[in-house]
Amino acid sequence: MKKIFLVLVCVVNLFATPLEKLVIAGPVATVSHPFFKMIESGALSDVAKIVEFRLWQNPDELRAILLKNEAHIVAVPTNVAANLYNRGVDIKLLNIPVWGILEIITRDKNIKTIDDLKGQEIVVPFRADMPDIILQAIIKKAGFDPKKDFKLVYAPTPPDAMQMLILRRADNVLLAEPATSMAMRKTGSFPLKLIAPDIYRSINLQKEWGRVYGVEGKVPQAAVAVVGKLDANIAKRVEEEYAKALDWYISNPNEAGILVAKNIDFFKADAVSDSIANVQLVAQNAFEAKEELEDFFKVLLELEPKLIGGKIPNSGFYFK
Repeated sequence: MKKIFLVLVCVVNLFATPLEKLVIAGPVATVSHPFFKMIESGALSDVAKIVEFRLWQNPDELRAILLKNEAHIVAVPTNVAANLYNRGVDIKLLNIPVWGILEIITRDKNIKTIDDLKGQEIVVPFRADMPDIILQAIIKKAGFDPKKDFKLVYAPTPPDAMQMLILRRADNVLLAEPATSMAMRKTGSFPLKLIAPDIYRSINLQKEWGRVYGVEGKVPQAAVAVVGKLDANIAKRVEEEYAKALDWYISNPNEAGILVAKNIDFFKADAVSDSIANVQLVAQNAFEAKEELEDFFKVLLELEPKLIGGKIPNSGFYFK
């Protein structure tokens, strides 16, 4: 009995020793926002003495962070995670919190479906990124050719796409929240109202996905993933606290907006608050979402195999 007690004490002490630093990397997008609450509240103090958030702004920065082993946890588009995994990067999905943040904003309130935009120009931020991928999949499933039936114009970044809309250089722009709510705020405020006519949330891409594919209107767009050999206990704590922080984010939009704006200069607090009512957020365990992820990956495999590294990831892709 004494030996068993000593073993249990050792195990408890092992788990009680926190990391010197836990590094989380993510984009400016909604998927990263709950991390700010986790850090501010000290939610992970039992597993790490310091929790640091590192911003990545494009896929190249993300790859550099991963190749240099500079993060333990990353927030990442699901297809990018699949691509990296299939290329040999030690990355495993922990949960899928983002199921809908994309909309096409237009100047024409009569536009309701992708069919209504045939023959028109659509400005899209980042070629081959998640918004572009989902848009092209919808266009093809609706029976159109993205290159022949639409004019897709690519902007360098979401802020660039948003500015094109605000300054009347584009009539139809694909944006992700909170950028969508920022555009709505800016065009409804003086003095920009004088130069930017009313704009409308015309096509919710998740609902449109559901319409053309005949499924529920949601898409597993962004994930929280583990990088390298992170202790399972720490990963579990991250998943637990992320879910709590996401619930707080959804339930407290005003406070969440202030917190995000404090951490990301680009966003205004009121726009972030507005955005929360227009997104689909559920922190679902990645393994439990495996079927929905694989259905999504099958679409991407047909659209362009290299988007996910040429094949659907095997079961090792999911953190257990």
